[in-house]
Amino acid sequence: MRIAIGGIEHETNTYATESMGVTELDDFQRLLGDRIQRLRGTRTFVGGFLDAADELGHEVVPTAWAFAGPSGIIAADAYRSLRDDLIGRLVAAGPVDAVALSMHGAGVVEGIDDLEADLARAVKATTGRDVPLVVPLDLHGNITSAMADHIDLMLGVHEYPHIDCYERGVEAVQAIPALVDGTWRPTTHVEPIPMLVPTATTDLGPAAAARDRCAGAETQAGVIDATFFHGFPYTDVAHTGASIVVTTDDDPALARSVARGLAQQVWDARADFLVESVAPPVAIEVAQRVVAERGGPVVVNDTADNPGGGTPGDGTHLLGALIDADIADVCFGFVTDPVVASAAADAGV
Repeated sequence: MRIAIGGIEHETNTYATESMGVTELDDFQRLLGDRIQRLRGTRTFVGGFLDAADELGHEVVPTAWAFAGPSGIIAADAYRSLRDDLIGRLVAAGPVDAVALSMHGAGVVEGIDDLEADLARAVKATTGRDVPLVVPLDLHGNITSAMADHIDLMLGVHEYPHIDCYERGVEAVQAIPALVDGTWRPTTHVEPIPMLVPTATTDLGPAAAARDRCAGAETQAGVIDATFFHGFPYTDVAHTGASIVVTTDDDPALARSVARGLAQQVWDARADFLVESVAPPVAIEVAQRVVAERGGPVVVNDTADNPGGGTPGDGTHLLGALIDADIADVCFGFVTDPVVASAAADAGV
């Protein structure tokens, strides 16, 4: 069985454009053709694709893979170049039995609010509707019905921190034989939840409970996959937000009912997802009290300036509050700003 492998991955923070600019072609790490094989054995979606294909004896047809860290909206010409290159390599590869793409779920391009649906549409137009397309997606994806219309099997990451990307990649490729021979006929329902979910670890709390309920739903006869997507709230498009995505074996009514039931449970627990944010001076006071009572160290995190969410990492609010508090035994992590770094070096200790 010949399986084409590739992808375009980007978590787009549309609010970051002013400070960081748009995301250009040079901002992407790219592996083309056989260089994709370098990801074999890595704890990534593509690593899972490759290892599962090896184990099952499938022929891998590498096309193009591109990844950029969270940042501003993708430039239209950059995306066109990435998409057209992937599609061109897919055409050149000749007939394939299936396609596995690594994508995020929160990609936004200038003029295209749903990168994943657009790329999936282009792939299907190239291979034909009968060639299965499998795609693992990040738990922080803003998932749409348009994605489900063009992707035969979407498998969401279940954990945050994302420790199971590799497993979702393996699972996607392992499902391909059942899709090709018609054993599975997936039907997917996307149930939006009107929530912008703050960072919520699945180690504990309401996100862990939602994950466990989804896992329980997957034990039902006919349910292939159930995932609680937290969404990425820093993407300013109409479909931003949390969702439950359920895929069943040729049973749209079951997919819809299970998804709606799980979504209602998340909605009912919405107050549990709320977190209290405090101003830097207050956070420092709390940290000092904790150190006095229990010892240190204590980490004070400026979550509003999180480079892992696409911000520039140049905030100084917390630094200013630390200086004002005149705390001696403290370390400030970093400021990503060449001008600040130069000024600090000139000033000295």
